[in-house]
Amino acid sequence: MKRYIVNIILFGFLLLPLILWLSWVIKPSTKANILIVDKTVLTQEAFEHRSFDWILTHQKYLKPDGDFYSLSEDYMGFFPLKNDSFLIKDLSKLADKQIDSLSSSLDMVYYTDTYGIYYNEWYRKKDLAEHSEKVYGGLDENDALLIQKMKEKKKLILAEFNFFATPTSTGEKVKTENLLGLKWSGWTGRYFEQLDTMKNPELPKWVVRLYREQHQNNWPFTKPGIVFIRTDETIAILEKETDLNFEVPIVKSFSYGINKFGIPKKIRYPYWFDITLSTDTNNRVISYYELSPNQRGDSILNHHSIPKIFPAAFEHIKDSPYYYFCGDFTDAPIRKTYDKLIGMQYLKMFVLNEYDLNDRTPFFWRYSLPFTSKILDNYLRK
Repeated sequence: MKRYIVNIILFGFLLLPLILWLSWVIKPSTKANILIVDKTVLTQEAFEHRSFDWILTHQKYLKPDGDFYSLSEDYMGFFPLKNDSFLIKDLSKLADKQIDSLSSSLDMVYYTDTYGIYYNEWYRKKDLAEHSEKVYGGLDENDALLIQKMKEKKKLILAEFNFFATPTSTGEKVKTENLLGLKWSGWTGRYFEQLDTMKNPELPKWVVRLYREQHQNNWPFTKPGIVFIRTDETIAILEKETDLNFEVPIVKSFSYGINKFGIPKKIRYPYWFDITLSTDTNNRVISYYELSPNQRGDSILNHHSIPKIFPAAFEHIKDSPYYYFCGDFTDAPIRKTYDKLIGMQYLKMFVLNEYDLNDRTPFFWRYSLPFTSKILDNYLRK
């Protein structure tokens, strides 16, 4: 009898992927003209928009011609080719009338990353953790114009870190800030699971260099912590226990966002973020970051005028619909394998490693996936 039950359970377990796939097959599809802008595609893995492409396939959003969106082809920005060659396909050479026409044909645009590509990582394939000359990146005047036209036509706009930050020029930054009613503080930050340079070779060399230059060649850190960088290259660091009661920023959400988008009340976020505030009363804060500094950490934050609570996600609640995520939310280590299995997110809940503070996958499955999916459904499946 026990063996019979075990066989049933085993058969059900083996059959489950087929059931999930068939559920995806019968799910109705929706055609939508979506423009993805990603200027930081170092390889065809396209890490900076891969999770959004995953969501499009998973939710069965198709291009106007009926095909699925391609991770390596259906975006604008930097296209890596063989032998250090590349192709730039963006808005920079379009006339104003062409931008206006494009905005009319689009249903939405998502600026997933504008940081760009740099000399060391592209040509030298080394010193990836050190600053070098820009090859390509940043917003240009036609990007700002497209945002303006999309806003005028009340088309859906999504953008996220680092939309306003380096290497975008001050002029284009101010234009887009004014268009969206947002103001970047000049600060970006990131949690690092290890600040000991001997134990973490991937720690950006420029972070260590700048901190040493500003602190009598001193680098006292040996634990996890949060690094803050300002546009003038000022560095501030909070270390676990020394400055922080809990080392990872927590994203907390208000009841409105929990109910409307199905996002969790709180979740850890261990990656890049920016400190951006609103200048428009019609921008609603959906979620916010909360840091956990001790008394010493508080004094460091106060010295640099860095808040310990600041927005993580905005929704514009009047006229044109747009959202801004104050973090690198689409850069998630998600496998393409599961994009055609309906309900995969619920199974993932049982295997997520909640003890690995550096793991970004829980944030995708519990926050980014339901949030982005709900936004798309609200505006593209009316």
